[in-house]
Amino acid sequence: MLYKVGSMGYFGGVAKVSRGPWFRDYWVEDDGLDWFYTFLNNEGQKCYLLSNNLEIEDRNKMSHMYHSMVRNNRISWFVGAWAGFELVTKDAWLKKLALGWKGLNWFALSFLIKSTLMYASSSMYAPVMGAYFRKYKDSVKQEMFHIHDAKKDYFYIDTTQYMNYTVKDLHDGYHTEHGPQPVSLSNILKLTVC
Repeated sequence: MLYKVGSMGYFGGVAKVSRGPWFRDYWVEDDGLDWFYTFLNNEGQKCYLLSNNLEIEDRNKMSHMYHSMVRNNRISWFVGAWAGFELVTKDAWLKKLALGWKGLNWFALSFLIKSTLMYASSSMYAPVMGAYFRKYKDSVKQEMFHIHDAKKDYFYIDTTQYMNYTVKDLHDGYHTEHGPQPVSLSNILKLTVC
């Protein structure tokens, strides 16, 4: 499977998971906990920003702006599809075309109208989102694997020494809640009885 076509080929820092078509690289992604923003900076280089590296208030504002843009995009597609259908069915020249050409013209007109509406909508949102990206320029990385999330360091559990003992090493003082012992039904019952 070909993941990247470019001057560096396969060794150009590609992601090991296929992300689909090229334009999906610039979509905001949700990993279940955080938002992952991908954008181009002023020099045209692709940059990445993780929402956990933003303050909570700014994170919520960025999320609201992103959802507003998604809603505007869907509304623009609906308006474009409706206006394109009206043009294709009412215009005298377009009514004479074959069914396939009507469908192609309907899609082209829908996309043109949607793009025009989104151009007007994004002119309001782009400066604000750009300001947030500039505000958190210390957290913006140009390599996806250089992103550091300090909030997830707390949840890292060192498992290198986990269960590094035997039953002979344990005595009566280590029956519950003394180190990384496996949780069993008997331990749960001892905790509830005590």
